[in-house]
Amino acid sequence: MHTIACIPAFNEGDRIRKVVSEVSQFVDKVIVCDDGSNDNTQMEAESAGAYVIVHKKNMGKGAAMKSLFEFAKSSNTDVIVTIDADGQFLPKEIPKLVKSLTEQNADIVVGYRFDDKTEMPKYRKVGNKVLDKITNIAEKLPIRDTQSGFRSYSKNALTKIEFTTNGFGADSEILINASKKGLKILEE
Repeated sequence: MHTIACIPAFNEGDRIRKVVSEVSQFVDKVIVCDDGSNDNTQMEAESAGAYVIVHKKNMGKGAAMKSLFEFAKSSNTDVIVTIDADGQFLPKEIPKLVKSLTEQNADIVVGYRFDDKTEMPKYRKVGNKVLDKITNIAEKLPIRDTQSGFRSYSKNALTKIEFTTNGFGADSEILINASKKGLKILEE
């Protein structure tokens, strides 16, 4: 099974090399979308072995995700894993997301990030909880962390999902769109 990791990044030059190096251990290929960074994100990602898509200006996480999804669609891949470039997620959890996707015949598996000891800033946690509630009300999804950028997607999901949001709302829009299309969504 061919697996690609897709990493949206903006000004993550100090972290991206480590993230790419760790993620590379669990996937066949790593793709980074440098979304208009004004630091050395592109160079550091390439040095770590990633293929880098470059946006000349910052357009938002959703725009980076669109570029990554388009690249993945044109590749011969079975599974994509999305992971944020900020080092918030543990790449060693990638096999668990992929296993849940394949063994449970799911289309999307969302990685839940609040069970460990790493602490997200309070303002982000509150904002995410509000977006979680709105997303879950909109589509009656049983997902606790709808804003998690750590996900695995089947080839089927990749071909069916459509979203227009360029900013951080893309994570919610993807789940809402997937739910409307009857895709199976799980949380790990």
